[in-house]
Amino acid sequence: MPEIFEVQPDESREPNLMDTFSPDRVEKFIMGELTLGQLYGITIEEAYSVAELGYTFMEQGRLNEAQTVFQGLVIGNPYDAYFHTVLGSIYQKQENVDGAIEEYSIAIGLDPANMEAYVNRGELLIRKGNFQLAAADFKNALELDPDGNSPSANRARALSSVTAAALSAALSSAK
Repeated sequence: MPEIFEVQPDESREPNLMDTFSPDRVEKFIMGELTLGQLYGITIEEAYSVAELGYTFMEQGRLNEAQTVFQGLVIGNPYDAYFHTVLGSIYQKQENVDGAIEEYSIAIGLDPANMEAYVNRGELLIRKGNFQLAAADFKNALELDPDGNSPSANRARALSSVTAAALSAALSSAK
């Protein structure tokens, strides 16, 4: 039988509730100067370690577990565009179109250079029949990658052609 090794962190920190929930920190949280994750003393590195687990769940098709992880990350770190983008992707895979569009919109608001969020939201907007907004999202994505190096931008190029054709057909039938 193989020997089992216990993994130990390089360093550990003892939680101290008086430091974590000091009146000053609680006031900063209430005033919106600290996120919930910051209030609890969770570093961004720790949050991204948790995100790796959630992303692995998503890749394995364990969407409910991935959703739980990323919803928690969004609650703890609401200003992180990556967490919103991945949660949007999870919702998209679950066919929660409105939830995915909302998460992508938040991600874009936090990071206007978030190409993946533009492309994914644009794709969902096509499904909802909102071709003009979808075309605008694809245009934004393409402007972020003028050389065509990104797979996401190349997907946007293909989807923008489909969108243009659908928009043209919709305009023709409206006449």
